[in-house]
Amino acid sequence: MKTHSITGLATRRWTVVVGAVSIGALVLLPACSGSSDSPAAAGTPSATATATATADATRTACDAALASDWVNIPGIDPDGPPASAAELAAWATPLQPRITALRAGVPADLTSKVDTLATAVRDATEGKPVSTDDASLQAALTAVNAWAHDSCDYPTLDVTNSDGGALSGVPATLPAGPVAIRFANTGTDPAKAGFILLLGKVRDGQTATAADVQAGKVNVEDIADIVAVAQPTGAAPAYALATLSAGRYVVTAPVGTPPQFSGVVAAGFEVG
Repeated sequence: MKTHSITGLATRRWTVVVGAVSIGALVLLPACSGSSDSPAAAGTPSATATATATADATRTACDAALASDWVNIPGIDPDGPPASAAELAAWATPLQPRITALRAGVPADLTSKVDTLATAVRDATEGKPVSTDDASLQAALTAVNAWAHDSCDYPTLDVTNSDGGALSGVPATLPAGPVAIRFANTGTDPAKAGFILLLGKVRDGQTATAADVQAGKVNVEDIADIVAVAQPTGAAPAYALATLSAGRYVVTAPVGTPPQFSGVVAAGFEVG
């Protein structure tokens, strides 16, 4: 089985937050004439207006989370050159307003997590490399992606590995557009746990299948562009976000612990 490039990729702690989506806002209905004419009613936001504002903030936060690129962090490749200050600033500068919008729309118990992301982004604008092995940064990204999975009304891709033999929860097809991903290991043997879930879009002209990936005939990164990554911590599930376009996709996970994985599990689906 070819394992070198899988191992190299799996040791990169990538988390994906890309794309864009809209969530429908509530409609503000006019109040009855008896209450709208009173000074007290005029000065007090209605429950409907408050709900609309909350829905708008949530929608904007979802848009911001999906539009934020946490895949292509400069310097993320351990085999590549270190990122320059200009590269870091070019990556981080567009993220700053998105982080602000994200913070305004998440629940109060998530704002500290968003602040962790904001610190990494601010430091990057000043030329400081992003530590992708930072546990607090990983926890913050996981928390935000978990919130998006549960709150943003995206189609979901909930993948489970139970015994290191196959992945369950992968449908034959998914619609184009945003998707919220959840990956969980449910078995009790760490040697059979999926180390990291990779979602790759198969490149045009490639004929290899998910079965070929699982059989070790080909590495996923040799045939596909990685568009989402979800890495569990212990027994807790991992989360990721992506935007799917038409084509074939492979979902795969190396089984066991690096550097010597015991195998690979994989499944495929299509986006029309």
